[in-house]
Amino acid sequence: MCSASTPGSGSLCFTLLVLTLTIPGIIGGVQVSIPPVVEAEIGKPISIPCVPEISTPSTMKYVQWFVMEKNTRQRIYFQDEENRIINNNTDYTDRINVDKSYTLTIDNVELQDERTFCCQVGAGPAGNGEATTELKVYGAPERPEIRPSNNLISVMKTEPSKIATCQTRNGYPAPNITWYKDRTPLQATTKINNKMYMISQATKEPSGLYTIASTLYYMPEKKDKDSKFFCEVNYRMPPGLDKMESNRIKIQISYPTENVEFQHLPKVLKETDNVTLMCNSDGSSSVEYTFYRVQGGQEEEILASGTDNTFELVGVKRNESGVYGCRVLDFDADDTDFDANKTITINYLDPIALKPKGPYIFKEGDKNKSIYCSAEGSQQTSVIWKKHKKIVGSANLLQLPVVTSDDSGNYTCEVTIRDVTNLHRKKSIRVTVEGPPKVNCTEKILHKGQHYVNLTCTFKGYPTPNITCSFGKEVQAIRKRQLTNHIVISELILPLPAEALNVTCTGSNKHGSKTLNSILHRESMAVSTKGPPIAGKTQRGSSGGMLIVIIIVCIILLAFLGAVLYFLYKKGKIPCGRSGKQDITRTDAHDDVVVEVKNDQKAPEETVLLQGVNGEKKLPTDQRDEAICKPVE
Repeated sequence: MCSASTPGSGSLCFTLLVLTLTIPGIIGGVQVSIPPVVEAEIGKPISIPCVPEISTPSTMKYVQWFVMEKNTRQRIYFQDEENRIINNNTDYTDRINVDKSYTLTIDNVELQDERTFCCQVGAGPAGNGEATTELKVYGAPERPEIRPSNNLISVMKTEPSKIATCQTRNGYPAPNITWYKDRTPLQATTKINNKMYMISQATKEPSGLYTIASTLYYMPEKKDKDSKFFCEVNYRMPPGLDKMESNRIKIQISYPTENVEFQHLPKVLKETDNVTLMCNSDGSSSVEYTFYRVQGGQEEEILASGTDNTFELVGVKRNESGVYGCRVLDFDADDTDFDANKTITINYLDPIALKPKGPYIFKEGDKNKSIYCSAEGSQQTSVIWKKHKKIVGSANLLQLPVVTSDDSGNYTCEVTIRDVTNLHRKKSIRVTVEGPPKVNCTEKILHKGQHYVNLTCTFKGYPTPNITCSFGKEVQAIRKRQLTNHIVISELILPLPAEALNVTCTGSNKHGSKTLNSILHRESMAVSTKGPPIAGKTQRGSSGGMLIVIIIVCIILLAFLGAVLYFLYKKGKIPCGRSGKQDITRTDAHDDVVVEVKNDQKAPEETVLLQGVNGEKKLPTDQRDEAICKPVE
């Protein structure tokens, strides 16, 4: 049924088979089912099922597989109840296998396996039946390779230029190639025209596989300078369509200049800046740049000319402001000159000028005093006044409606141009206020258990006050510290007696004087929690120890003197009487004791007379930290 010996017998065989399977009562109780088409991939195995249906049960069965070529067939396999035979000397002797369900498996499918296969099943008295299938073979091509044109393509050409060639090898059946620009597919056309076309070529290799090449011809535009071209290969593989893409390429396009842009950096300029002039053209070809300058309506001054599109001005000055620009000469643009320019302003700020010029010496109580600060600049300026880093004015004029001693100090005028970075000026002055001294005093106990007071007075006034301190009629040595030319601090360290101690400090200059009368009393002083330095402790400790030694020595001397007097009395050498006793026991002499003390600012050592108000030797026994300071009017 699957063979034919004469031309046309194959058709007859097929017709008789159909009639046998479709007309009831015709001989042939065996029907075979097989897919009409089976698809296989080269190099991989493929299985072709064969399913018989037998109308009459029979124990006698056999199956045969054939390959069909033109009008002949060749058996490649036979199987019955006793034998399983793979025919020798065929293309499938070593590559096929048939299982119990009669399915044919072909290993390592080759291109020549694309042919017709026939499965025949016999069942003794029931007869036999057979069916055929077409095996379709597919092979995936290699990844496409794209080769761009090395030529510079001009947009000025009037016909398409060769862009690139795309090639893919060893595919079966012959694959198709599609061109893309960016992500847009290009319409396939093989007809030569003045816009775009493709020329394709298919080559069948000795292996039977196909190599396909496609060349793209395209007329680019200026906008294509950043476009990317690639090709895509489309091919059929089980179970459907597949594709592969090539690398992306950019083509070399030549296009003439159409526009020129001129700019400079930095964009805002000031004196001493280095300025870079830049000229950019939108053409691709080599051009010539010419930088120039025009100032005050004068003739054009050429700064530089050549292929470099930048030019630098070093340390510009205000008189270099003017019109700057560049020209571009492009020979591909019909010798047209392109020009771009702009006005460049060099900002500046002159040194600060003050009115009046100074010196700035005012008297306390002066009215409506002012200082005007300004600086000429290329733009509107902003002025602020500062005193000790604190803003005291935000205008050109610093005003002092009524001058006080607090107005003394250092002032700084700062002038800036807000829109120009780092363009500013500053100038510092000193305002001096003349007036009589003012004083403020504080008292502090130096340490617990030690009755010494530190009297600190701050005198303000100009000229610098001369300071003296005294208690009683004695002028005391004081430590002075000058903070500024109008502030002086004085320190006086004194022993603090039980009775009130009146200390007077006076500061004076040519404008007057100020006296502070401080009444220091032990009961009115509060104890300070802050101790003096270690040196002070050592000195005071030494003074206290010395006093104790003196007292002990005096007691011993008195005891010895008493013993002597008692001995003389017993001997009758001394008359006994009230007045005699008084003369012996009474003493009018009092010793003075000097102690050296250091203050808690590590000041030079001061010599202080430790003496009571009534001339009696006393030891400090109490501590307080607050005194009554009453200025003398």
